Amino acid sequence: MRVFLCFTAMVSALCSGMAVAADEAELVVLVETEDALCLAHGGKLVSLQLNEAAMPARDEAVEVWVDRWFMQVQTADHTRHVLTAADPATELGCSYSMAGPQHWTLSTIKRLLQGGAAAHKE
Repeated sequence: MRVFLCFTAMVSALCSGMAVAADEAELVVLVETEDALCLAHGGKLVSLQLNEAAMPARDEAVEVWVDRWFMQVQTADHTRHVLTAADPATELGCSYSMAGPQHWTLSTIKRLLQGGAAAHKE
C-alpha cells in the first residue's frame, strides 16, 4: 500500500504539471492508516511521512508543499510541512470526509538545513 501511495503521489505531481525531482520524491510518502474517526466516514487517515530509507541527517529537514483535492477538484489549500528526523510525520486528514472523497498531491519537496535555508548539492 505504501509503495502504491508513493507512486500515486509522484504520478499525480507529474500529471498536474508540478516538477518534483525523482530523488526528492523518494524523500516522502503518503501513507493511509486505519483511524476510528475516518473509518466512521468510510475512509482512512492520510499522513505525510519521511521515507525511512531516505531519512535526512540530524541537522536537515525536508520541506514539502502539499495540495488538497476535494471531490476531484483542487482546493485553495496549498500547505507547507517541514519534516525532520525528530518529527517525521504529519497527519493531513481523512481520505473520505462526511461530504465526499479527498486526496493530496505533492507539489514541491526540498531538503533544508535546520536553520530553514535550502540545502545545496555540491
